[in-house]
Amino acid sequence: MKFASKAEQQAAPVIAALGGRLCDNFAPYLSPIYHDASGNELEGKPDFVVPCEHGEVFIELKDGPLNNHYTRESSREALAGEYIRILRSPASCMSHSELSTALHRSGLAGYLASLAEGFNHSLWKVLALQAQHGWRHYVVCFIDNPKPADAERYAAAGLIWCTLKRLPQFLIRLELEAEGVAIPYVHEAKKYGYTVQFDDGTVTPTESRGNFLDTVTAQKAAVASAQAQFAADIASGIMPY
Repeated sequence: MKFASKAEQQAAPVIAALGGRLCDNFAPYLSPIYHDASGNELEGKPDFVVPCEHGEVFIELKDGPLNNHYTRESSREALAGEYIRILRSPASCMSHSELSTALHRSGLAGYLASLAEGFNHSLWKVLALQAQHGWRHYVVCFIDNPKPADAERYAAAGLIWCTLKRLPQFLIRLELEAEGVAIPYVHEAKKYGYTVQFDDGTVTPTESRGNFLDTVTAQKAAVASAQAQFAADIASGIMPY
């Protein structure tokens, strides 16, 4: 299996030292099928898998910030807009995958647009997968520390993540939790700290899905409220600076 990115190539020795390997399919351990926030059925793919005592742990590797698209359709619409802007060609008949690939290969501007708008890089995509598979078997791993504002956004949404440097310690925490030893996982960065108080593992996939959808609803309401307040401030002559 070939590396799909420089990030995978960078992470491979670290993950291999943990007994892991490249992997592009959850099967046969877990279902590759999941549903986005609108209930659309999609197929997910991990980047690595690490065998542990409590079962396989699939790693989704990320080398940048996660965007806020809740569904693949909203992502496709944004990609289409970027495709028209950058490549100056019609995009109405192109799929999400076609748009993302074309932008990714078109140059720096298109590459950055594919990261900023692609559903593969969505916070709500990885949250949907984590809700389905559980944090004991699906972990988002960042090459570098997220920026403080992004880390705060991930925490507010309920994402459980680690960095490549801290992956060994994170996997140890997962093993301890599987043995019934409740020790919080603490990630300390230069400008912030991030602590995970693991649950007792009794939450069902249905409950996790419900929690995910509740979080989506709450986040949308918060964004709408902030936008309404911003508009009201502007109308009243209050400038945001």
